[in-house]
Amino acid sequence: MRFIVDSMLGDVARWLRMLGYDTLYSKNYEDWEILRIAAKDDRVIITRDLGLFRRARKRGLKAVYIEPSDMSDMLASIAKRTGIELNFKPNRTRCPYCNAELEVITKAEALSFVPPSVGAKYDMFWRCPKCGKVFWQGNHWRTINSILESAKMKVGR
Repeated sequence: MRFIVDSMLGDVARWLRMLGYDTLYSKNYEDWEILRIAAKDDRVIITRDLGLFRRARKRGLKAVYIEPSDMSDMLASIAKRTGIELNFKPNRTRCPYCNAELEVITKAEALSFVPPSVGAKYDMFWRCPKCGKVFWQGNHWRTINSILESAKMKVGR
């Protein structure tokens, strides 16, 4: 499943990418561009704009309207409407910044990109082949896992 997310939901786009879903996002997309891209690429529109949601549905496009709420509520809402999995898959994750598929790299490779303290603490690393950013499961993963578990409970999975 592939998505396109409106300009009001950049955080949602990053979460979907982290979960491995091909997700287009730009602060500069106009509504007409979102509709055109969704139709051309068979993408589900994720939006907080009720007008955009209604126009998408009139055109027969898949769309999910998200009410403003916390991240676990928004992810649960998307999962209920689309059936996406709310699980992090280490070998199927994407760059939260540019949407490219991340590559797992060895700790030895990561040591040339990360501070020594990070290399000493963590063993699993990913690198984006497009933008070059390196990622690891730091302390913020407690929060990420908590949000995902909360969203799963709301979905009933």
